[in-house]
Amino acid sequence: MRFLIVEDELHLNNILYDYIDDFFIDSVIDQAFDGSKALELFNENTYDIVLLDVMLPLVDGFDICKEIKNTSDTPVIMLSALSDEENQIRGYELGIDEFVKKPYSPKLVIKKVQAVLQRTNLNVDANLKNYGIIRYDLVKQKVYIDNVEIRLNKKEWELFNLFIHNKGIVLTRDTILNKIWGYEYFGDIRTVDTHIKRLRQKLFSAGLYIRTIHKTGYKFEK
Repeated sequence: MRFLIVEDELHLNNILYDYIDDFFIDSVIDQAFDGSKALELFNENTYDIVLLDVMLPLVDGFDICKEIKNTSDTPVIMLSALSDEENQIRGYELGIDEFVKKPYSPKLVIKKVQAVLQRTNLNVDANLKNYGIIRYDLVKQKVYIDNVEIRLNKKEWELFNLFIHNKGIVLTRDTILNKIWGYEYFGDIRTVDTHIKRLRQKLFSAGLYIRTIHKTGYKFEK
């Protein structure tokens, strides 16, 4: 799956890049920091979705959106501080698929991306990945063992997502606790072990991929 992020603020562009890279495994992400570069990249490549700011140097987001929609069916999510009704209507009249008001949560943007991809059916096969005997879809948040869907609760899914993005890397219990429960969590660190035990059980024989590293933490490896 290929993404184009068009955002002139370096920090915001890089934050979106990191979130997409973490969530959509094996994706290709291009970055543009002005409208001219965005059009150049779009004309040279095929994208599954474009994240598009409005206020850009050289060519604004509305003109870019018009060009995209005149020549393709590529979904566009518009990100803008110009969130008044008039500008939102203008965006939808040009064919945007979603409008996200700045400032925004990157997690919300990811949810919007998921929704758009599901509506346009671009993710049906592209996001179904294999790792050993596990098949998983990070967009739909589904895990399959031997073609049987495994039901994971929120924390179990977050653990699986963390492991699948860190294959072969030793993760300490503190790292897992901070990533999943947050730095503000002051509960017992053994909660990590309890949830991983449950995840192992649900993954059946693939639970062996979650290896205990003595006195340290865990490593996910087939």
